[in-house]
Formats: sequence, C-alpha cells, structure tokens
Amino acid sequence: MRAIRLPARANLACLVGLSAAIVLGGCATGMAKDECQMADWRTIGYEDGLRGFSADRIGAHRVACAKFQVAPDLTAYNEGRQRGLVEYCKPRNGYRAGLNGQPYANVCPPATEPAFVDGYRYGRQIHDARAELRGTQARLKGARDGLVQTDAAAQAVTAELIQPKVSTERRVFLAQELVRLGEERSELQARIHELTGRTAELAENVRQLERQSPYAL
Repeated sequence: MRAIRLPARANLACLVGLSAAIVLGGCATGMAKDECQMADWRTIGYEDGLRGFSADRIGAHRVACAKFQVAPDLTAYNEGRQRGLVEYCKPRNGYRAGLNGQPYANVCPPATEPAFVDGYRYGRQIHDARAELRGTQARLKGARDGLVQTDAAAQAVTAELIQPKVSTERRVFLAQELVRLGEERSELQARIHELTGRTAELAENVRQLERQSPYAL
C-alpha cells in the first residue's frame, strides 16, 4: 500500500503559522515576582529559543513582570534566544516537534529552516496518521459496543414477545421493534466491516511512514 504524500510546503506554512499564532501569541507567562526580579534574561531567552518560541514571547514576559515593575533585558533575551534557536532548528528537533503535534512558529533562519521543516513535515505526517488511526479505532469500538447493545435489546424484546399474556397491540409493537433492531444490526455489522478494513489500512500506513522516516527517534 502506498504511503500518504507529504504535505506541500505552502500548506504546512499555513498550518504551522496559524497554530503558532493560537498557541504562542499574546499570553502572559505567569512569572512570579521573585522570578522577574532575579531573572537571567539571557538564560530565559535561550530556553525560549530552545522551545521554538517566536520573538513575541518576550512580550508575554513583559506583561507578566510589569505587575512587579520589572522590565526584561531585551538585548540579553534576544542573544540567549538566538543561541537557543541554533539548537532548536535542527532536523531531528523538527521531526520531534511534528511528531508531538507541536506548532512551528516560523522561527528558524533561512540557512537551517529547509532541513528543519523537512523533519517537521515527516513528524507531523506521522502524528496526523496516528491521530486518524486512533479516531477510526474509536469509531470501530463504538460500532462494536452498539452491536452488543442492539443484540441485548433484541434479546429483551424476544423474551417479552414470547410471554403468553402480552396483548396483541404490544405484540405488534414488539415485532416491529425486532425488525428495526435487525436493520440496525445489519447497519452496524456493515460499519464494523468497513471500519475494520480501514483500521488495518491506516495501521499499515503508519508503519510504512515510521519505517520510511529518516528521522526516526
């Protein structure tokens, strides 16, 4: 079976840009008073770079520390962040970020971004394939649970139907209910058959992607 194609760079840029804007933008970082007053902004910048945060991250620190009349050292922070980005912007880190479904904030410099993004694309594809597999497995479980419930309902209807004192009107209703449950059972069996095949297909696709990846951890 053929593996799913890697997403185009343009599509990836839209995806990661939007994700980063949602996840990384504009929120205070929750630094406490003592953290702000004793902050080593070069180290904080390095750690933010190492995590792939965008340059806007300093604004979040500024908001957090403004309550304590502390302003970040922008020069030290940026120096540290650039050193952190050198470590972050490596293909294997890109692969790991994509594999974990983390956003990419378009922070890597032109010299290292292509290789980083290639790693990210491989990891993200595996992440998405695994997510699709999990979703299909959940639907399959739901269909199987539904079949068990339908069979139990049919047994209860049948048990009542054979009772001697059931009224004619009730028997008609119960007979109709058995027909409905039979149709429901057929639909569930068809769904289970389809989802079982789809689950096997998706599982194989995940295995192929993991084998093909040059960045496997």
